[in-house]
Amino acid sequence: MSAARPPEGALTGAACEGTPPGNAQAWQAAGVRHELLMRVLPVLRHDMAGPLSVARMGNTVLKRYLMAQPLDTAQCQTRIAQNDEQLGQLVSAIRALNRWDVESGERAAPAALWSMALDIARPALEMHGLRLQPEGAAPPADWPELVPARALYAALGALNYLQDGATAPSAISIQPSGDGLLLQASPTPDPSPEEPRPSGARPLRIDAASLACLAEDLEWPVEIREASVLLRRPPQ
Repeated sequence: MSAARPPEGALTGAACEGTPPGNAQAWQAAGVRHELLMRVLPVLRHDMAGPLSVARMGNTVLKRYLMAQPLDTAQCQTRIAQNDEQLGQLVSAIRALNRWDVESGERAAPAALWSMALDIARPALEMHGLRLQPEGAAPPADWPELVPARALYAALGALNYLQDGATAPSAISIQPSGDGLLLQASPTPDPSPEEPRPSGARPLRIDAASLACLAEDLEWPVEIREASVLLRRPPQ
């Protein structure tokens, strides 16, 4: 059976046009991944710095407890347990960095990875006046388990492509479409004048060619249009 042809005017992940072959093409795709990672770094940094800040404040309180007379051991033990909890969250956040390794052998459920990608991307999207609609959309149930990094980069690549191409505050709708997931940017019916797009945009844009290269490197079939991206069912 012949593969279905993409719609006229659509780019596909297999058409990484204008890029050099072999190792140089792999480096170009790595550059796209790096740009995406830099965009979500503030969120990842917050996930690690938050528990550390709370633990440091907890240590300050613990010192006061230890200097108090009489010493309240129960109070000290409670504060130590709270600090341990915060340090545990920090360790989990550090270990979670391995989810950005595209060569990892780990697998995870697509719905959980998609939710994670939306949570990571949401702050930057909202800064640009973009809203996710509906927020609860998930990949079709028959998608296989995925390497976390490949799912995260595919989702972030599609979202940032739509963000970089938007010329006014807009929404990104997300809905299942056949065997895939369709992301589509559209103007909001009532853009708020109180939410202007920031003027200091990043110099590197995720354009159609960049997203196509990323998709090819991830071996993820996509269809890319001016205001939409269809992430098809990824291979096993």
